[in-house]
Amino acid sequence: MTATPLVQRRMRVATAVASAAILTTSAVGYAAVQRYSGQISLVDAGTSGGGLSDGQPLNMLVVASDDRAGLSRKEKNTLHLGHQDYGAHTDTMMLVHLSGDGSHITAVSLPRDTLVTIPDWTDSKGKHHAASKAKLNAAYSMGGPKLMVNTVEQATGVTVDHYAEINFAGFLRMVDALGGVEVCLAKATTDKNSGLNLPAGRQTVSGAQALAYVRARYIDPSADIGRMKRQQKFIGAMAKKALSGSTLTNPAKLDGFLSALASSVKTDDGLGPNQMVDLVDRFKAINPSSITMTTVPITGDKRVAGLGDVLLWDQKRASTIFQRMENDQPIAGRPSPEPSAAVTVAPSSISLQVLNGTTKTGLATTAATALTGVGFVLAAPPANAPNTVGTNTVIKYDPRFSESIKTVKAALPGSTAVAVPGFGRTFEITVGTAFTGVTPVHVSTSTTASTNSTTPTPAHTRTAADDLCG
Repeated sequence: MTATPLVQRRMRVATAVASAAILTTSAVGYAAVQRYSGQISLVDAGTSGGGLSDGQPLNMLVVASDDRAGLSRKEKNTLHLGHQDYGAHTDTMMLVHLSGDGSHITAVSLPRDTLVTIPDWTDSKGKHHAASKAKLNAAYSMGGPKLMVNTVEQATGVTVDHYAEINFAGFLRMVDALGGVEVCLAKATTDKNSGLNLPAGRQTVSGAQALAYVRARYIDPSADIGRMKRQQKFIGAMAKKALSGSTLTNPAKLDGFLSALASSVKTDDGLGPNQMVDLVDRFKAINPSSITMTTVPITGDKRVAGLGDVLLWDQKRASTIFQRMENDQPIAGRPSPEPSAAVTVAPSSISLQVLNGTTKTGLATTAATALTGVGFVLAAPPANAPNTVGTNTVIKYDPRFSESIKTVKAALPGSTAVAVPGFGRTFEITVGTAFTGVTPVHVSTSTTASTNSTTPTPAHTRTAADDLCG
């Protein structure tokens, strides 16, 4: 039986669950990582390659691919996958943060229908494509992992250090290698599009039913958002089981799990065997309660000509989550204030022009998004600077605004301020290569502090230790 394109599209989401398990179950195989790492495929994802030194946090983009490699014809027919003659796609993306001290992992689901700006890019034939508005999942179809990474960095302001992608076969075989994963349904549920057919209550699923459970789209009133929450529950249950003694002390189960993972995953070419061993060592003792999952906050949707219905992020709340990730802080708690000089002018009173002073595409937009996320106002759209500025970010300002420059400097620690008499009210920010994010500014005066010190509450979170039926 051949699936329709609509059904095929819905099935792509499932394997992101297994991709997240790459990170959340790293403790299961310290000694075995080197044995299987040679089976892992490497791709050029344009990632920074950072976060692999001791004590350094790491951000990874984890995506699902509908690549059918590794599945037999019988398995494809059983799963209603049809024939893949239209190229690989991804509909599920997670931005995963691994803390520098190994104390916590955060996974943020990024809805596939998010309206984003795809940055300008050059395809494999050398043809240049201008920046354009599109749904987030279009980035992968258009330009593969590298454009996907670039788009996510621009949309979130988070530097992606590494990339992981897994296919259908990896998901199915990892679940089966664990002996199935527990789920909990409030009522008996069927879905003809995915093939889901499960009774009510707590139960263990594997194979086709596990795939159907995480990809079913129309069993939730909130469609894709509900599906992402269901996937997060499944990730938590999968991580909890992989970290349990029943897996760690069972050589056959451990071998099957790692074999399924290694044969189905693709990572960026900067994540080699030695680096994987280091990550395993860092997270080998993590508790499931320290693995937190959430979905980027959404304000609503709208119809866009040529794109259909798209989702819009709550930029203020989303910025809070991504800033915490950049600051290596758990998203469930309120971040500790970064030390900065006392300032008296609120960011909302300061207008900026943000320019990219590097050769990295989209950095001005990334910086502008981060700056507006902490309250600054843009006087004009982000743009490229006429010349590069090197490492440090440069701030040009009129010396008449001697108090405002303190606020801008506090938000961009390490930047270089250049006073230009007669420059006017707008501060010009030319971003350098050392830019990694923006520091929230704490206004010292009582009047402005009362309106600027409130941090938006992030989206609802759950951990891998939470009760599935809760």
